[in-house]
Amino acid sequence: MRFADAVVPAQWASETLVHAEFSGDGAGVAPLTWAQRVMWRSIARNGSNHVFLNLRRTVPVSRRAGAAVPGVARAVGALVGRHGALRTRVREVDGEPRQETAAAGALPLLVCAGTHDGAEAAREAAGRLGDVAFDHAAEWPLRVALVTVDDRVRQVVVVFSHSTVDAYAAETVLRDLRLIMLRGDVSTPAGPQSADVARGQHGADRDRSARAVGHWLREFDRLPTSPPAQPGPGLTPPWRRGVLVSSAVDTATRLIAARHRVSGSAVLLAGVVAMAAGADGQDRRGLFPMAHNRFRAGYANAVANLGQIGFGVLDLSGRPHFGELLSRVWSASLDGLRHAYYDPVALRHAFVERGVDPASAFQPHYYFNDIRLPLGGVDRLPVVTRDALRAATGRSTFSWTTGLDQASWQLLTHVVDEPSGVGVTLTVDTRHRTLDAVEPFLRGLEELLVEAAFHEVPWPWSPAAVPSPAAGSALTAGPSPAAGPVPTGGPGGDAWPGGDRVAYAEFDGGRDATAPLTWGQRAMWRTVAEFVAPAAYRVLTLPRTLAVSARAGVDVPRAVRAVGALVARHESLRTRVRPHDGQLCQVASAAGRLPVPVHAVPRPADDPDGARTAAELAARLAGVPFDHAVAYPLRVALVTVDDRVRQVVLVFSHCAVDFHAAGIVLRDLRLLLLRGVLDSPPGLQSLDLAARERTVQRRRSQRAVAYWTRQFAGLPMDLADPTGAGSTPRYRRGSLVSPAVHHAVRLVAARHGVSTSTVLLAATAAVLSGGGQDACGMVVMANNRFPPGYDQAVATLNQIGLCRLDLVDRPDFAELLSRAGRAALDAYRHAYYDPAEFERAFTELGHDHRSVLAPLCYLNDTRLAPEVGPGAAGPDEAGLRAMVTPGAFRWVGELDRFAWRCRVQVLDAPGAVELVVTADTRYLSVERAEGLLSGIEALLVEAAFHGVPWPWSTAG
Repeated sequence: MRFADAVVPAQWASETLVHAEFSGDGAGVAPLTWAQRVMWRSIARNGSNHVFLNLRRTVPVSRRAGAAVPGVARAVGALVGRHGALRTRVREVDGEPRQETAAAGALPLLVCAGTHDGAEAAREAAGRLGDVAFDHAAEWPLRVALVTVDDRVRQVVVVFSHSTVDAYAAETVLRDLRLIMLRGDVSTPAGPQSADVARGQHGADRDRSARAVGHWLREFDRLPTSPPAQPGPGLTPPWRRGVLVSSAVDTATRLIAARHRVSGSAVLLAGVVAMAAGADGQDRRGLFPMAHNRFRAGYANAVANLGQIGFGVLDLSGRPHFGELLSRVWSASLDGLRHAYYDPVALRHAFVERGVDPASAFQPHYYFNDIRLPLGGVDRLPVVTRDALRAATGRSTFSWTTGLDQASWQLLTHVVDEPSGVGVTLTVDTRHRTLDAVEPFLRGLEELLVEAAFHEVPWPWSPAAVPSPAAGSALTAGPSPAAGPVPTGGPGGDAWPGGDRVAYAEFDGGRDATAPLTWGQRAMWRTVAEFVAPAAYRVLTLPRTLAVSARAGVDVPRAVRAVGALVARHESLRTRVRPHDGQLCQVASAAGRLPVPVHAVPRPADDPDGARTAAELAARLAGVPFDHAVAYPLRVALVTVDDRVRQVVLVFSHCAVDFHAAGIVLRDLRLLLLRGVLDSPPGLQSLDLAARERTVQRRRSQRAVAYWTRQFAGLPMDLADPTGAGSTPRYRRGSLVSPAVHHAVRLVAARHGVSTSTVLLAATAAVLSGGGQDACGMVVMANNRFPPGYDQAVATLNQIGLCRLDLVDRPDFAELLSRAGRAALDAYRHAYYDPAEFERAFTELGHDHRSVLAPLCYLNDTRLAPEVGPGAAGPDEAGLRAMVTPGAFRWVGELDRFAWRCRVQVLDAPGAVELVVTADTRYLSVERAEGLLSGIEALLVEAAFHGVPWPWSTAG
C-alpha cells in the first residue's frame, strides 16, 4: 500500500526512527472548529505560543507488559487510524485555513534509549518534542517517542498539537492507546473527530452560537463603565507567572465544595475573586472561565479542540460573606459556561458593531481555567483537622515559571493537577499589577481556603493570618518581601530533579532601596540583551560547589540558616533588576526568603561525598537563564548524604557578581556553615558602588574613555575583512587542553619576571598578528578591584580594557613580554568607566559602538589558580616538549550569534590549561582558529627555554 507521506521533523534527521503506518475513514477537508479559529487568530497576531499549547503526555509501560518496538509502532498506527483528528493538518485553501484529514500516511516515531524505568529519558524526550512549534500545514498534529530499556518499550511519550485536540481529547486518545497496546484494538466506535465537530458548528449549531453571543452582549452591559487604568512601564515580558503547589488547597477545596454543594472549580474561582476584588471597591466584576464544552450528547469522547471561554458577571453588592460569595460565583460561572459555545468571528463582529474592542474590553477582569481532569467514581471526603490542614501549608512551594509576551487579561489563573496536591498559577500584567504581591496573593488564597474549610469568613474575606513573607492580600498592595523564585527549565516549571523537597532560607534586616545599575552591570546587561539563545546565557551564570566535611556534621536546618545569613549579609544577593522612572534599576529587598531545594543522594555508596550529584546539579541549574526581574541573582541547593549536608551548590547571575565576588561569597558561606556568624563587616555592595559611580568616580570614567579613543585611533584591525563564506553555524568553539601550556607559561613568567596572564597576552598577540603589523590591539578583561575598599566588594566590577602593543621595531619575544606587561597595566587602569559615556564617545567618532571592537581579539583569562613563585620547579625541555599532543584540538560547540570575531578564553583544567577559541568563521576560518591555539602552545614551549626573535615563528 502506498502512503500519502511521512513527514519527519528536521530536528530528527540523525535520530533512530521507525514509522507507524496508518489508514482510516473520514478523509476530506472541513472548516476550522470555533476553538481552532481562536487559536489560529492568536497565532497570526502574536506568534506561536507552543511552549504552553503543546500538550505533553507520557504513558508508562510495565516491565511485564513491555513490548517490542514494532508492536508498539503498530499500536500507534492503529490509534492514528482510529482517530481522524490525529491525521488532520491545517492548511490554507483559497486564502482561508482549513483542516484536512488524510486517508493514510506514516507517523515517524523517535526511539530513545533509557535506563531503569525510562522515566528520566521520557522527561527529556517530552521536552525535546514539546519545546518546538508544530508546522501545522506539514506535520501530523502529534509527535511520539518510544523510550526503550533493554530493547523493550517502557515509556511512550506523546506530544499533541493543540490545533486538533484539547486536554480532554488527549486523555481519550491515551486511554485508547493503552487498550490497543494491551488488547490489540478497541471495540467501541470512536467519538466525533475534529472535522465532524467543525461541520456541526458551521451547520446545526449556529443557533446555539447566536444565543451565546446575545448572552455576552447582555452581560457586558451589566459591567461598570469606568475609565481604563493607565498602564505603567511593566517588565519584559509583561505577563509574569507565579505557581503555588499545595496539598492544603486541594484538601480545603474539597471540604468547602462538599459543605456548600458546589464544584471544586467554583471554590477556587471564588477564592481568586475574594483575593483580587476584596480591595478594589467594584460591585460587579467579569468572570471568564474556560469551558470544555463536553455537555452535548456524543461529545464526551470527542477528539477535537472544544474548549472556549465563558463570560458571566459577578455581583458583589451587599458585602457578602464567603459562603454567599461562593453561591454567587457558582451561579455566575454556570451561566457563563452554558454560553461558552459560539462562533468567535460572530462574537467579535457583534462587539465591534457596538464600538467595543473585545481585545481590550475584558482585560481588567478575571480569567480562570481549571485544567484538572475528573478522576471518576466517588470522591471520598478527606478527614483532617484544622491544625493538620494549617500545618500542610508549610509544605507548599512557590516558584516562577516562564512569562508571556501576550495575554488578553490582566489577571489569569490556571489550576492543574500535581502529585503533591494542586498547582495554582497566577499570571499578572506587570503594567497594571504589582509583581511583588503575586506570592502573597497565592499564599493568601491558600490561607483563605483553609480558614473557609472550617469557618465562615466574612467580607472582605481576609485570611486571619498570612504566613511570612506574604503581607497584604490584594494585588494592588504595595511591595512585600516575596520569595525569590525557584528557577524553571521548561513549561512544566521543573528545574529540579524529581523528589526534591524545598526549604526556605529567611533573611531580614536590610534596606528596601533602588539605585541605577553599576557600570559593570550595564556592560553585562548589554550582553544579556545581545544574546538571547540559551547557549549564550550559560556564560552569564557562575556555577560553584562548596564541599562540606562529614566531620562538620552540618544538617539541613543549619545549612539553611547559613544561607539566610549569607543573603542577609550581602545586599547584592537580594537585588533584582526592574524598570524605574524610565530606566533599568537594581532593587534591593530588605527581607524575604530564598528557596533551597534539598537533594538526597539515593545511593550513598555510589557517591559518598555527593560530589558527582552536586556537579550534575550545578550544570543543570547553570543552564537555566535568570529572570532578573523576579529572581534573586543566586540559586542554592543542598546535597545530602545520610541526612548530612555534604555539598552546597550555588549558581550566581553574572549580572550581580563577578568571579572575585563569587569567591568572597563562598568564603563567607564556608565560615557561616562552621561558625554560624561572621565578625567582620561585609564589603561594598552593588548599591554602594552605584552611588560612588554617580559621584566620585565620574572623572575616572572620563579619563578612561579618553584613553580608549586615543589608543583606538589608527589601530590595525586584525579581523576587519571576511575571508570566506564561513561555516554553518557561523560561530564555532574549539578547545585545546594542554599540560604543556600550563607549565610553559609558568616557566616563561618566572624567567622574565612577569605574570602568566601577561605571557598569554603576548603569545596570543604574536600568533594572531603574525609579525606583519606595526601595532596590535587586544581586548582584555579587568577585575577593577584597585580602588580603595573595592577588594572585598560583592558586585559585578569586571569590564573590558584595550591593550595596544607597539610592534614597529620588530621586538623579540622577550621585549614583547615587557611591552605586553606595560600595555596590560594601562588597559587595566582605564577599564573602569560608564558604558554610556563609552558609547557616546565612539558614536561621535562615527563608529557603531555595538560592533566597533568586534575585529579585535578578546582575551579573557578566567583562571582561579594563583601565580607560582620564581622558585617553583618545572619540567625540563624534553619533558615539556613531550607534553605536546598532536591532534589535541577539538571542536566543542556552536553558536547562532556572537559579538566577537575571535575570543580566546583561558581556563583551569586538571594539570593543564584549557584554551578555548570562539570564532566567527567568516573572518577567522576553522583552520586558522585551530592554528591560533596550537601556535600559542608551540610559541610558549619554545620560549620556555630559548629566546624567540621576531616574527616569533617556531618550528612547530
